[in-house]
Amino acid sequence: MSKHNERQYRLMLAQLKRFEEGQTRLDTLVDGLEGLLNSLEGISHSWKQAFLHEWGKLEDERAYALFKNLVVFDQETSRRIRLAVSRLKLLVLEKTDDQGDEGRSSS
Repeated sequence: MSKHNERQYRLMLAQLKRFEEGQTRLDTLVDGLEGLLNSLEGISHSWKQAFLHEWGKLEDERAYALFKNLVVFDQETSRRIRLAVSRLKLLVLEKTDDQGDEGRSSS
C-alpha cells in the first residue's frame, strides 16, 4: 500500500473515532470521509462499493436531518448511524491491518 493511501485510511479512522466520541458532527464526518475516499489511489472496486454503501447511509441520515431541521437524532436514527460508522471502521481497519501484516512479514 502506498504511504498516501495509508495516510488516508488513518485519517478516516481518526474522523470516525472523533465522531464516536462526540467531537465532530455528522455533516463534518460525511464530507471528510467523502474527500478521503476520493483521494485514495488504486483501490479495489468492491471495497469502494462497500465503503460507499455504508457512507451513503450516513449521507441519507444527514440529508434527512437537514430537511427536517433536526439537531438531535432519535434513538433509532442514532442506532443506524452507529451501525454504519462501525461498519466503516471495520472496512478501513481491514485495509490498515493488511498493511500491518505486510510490514511484519517483510521484517
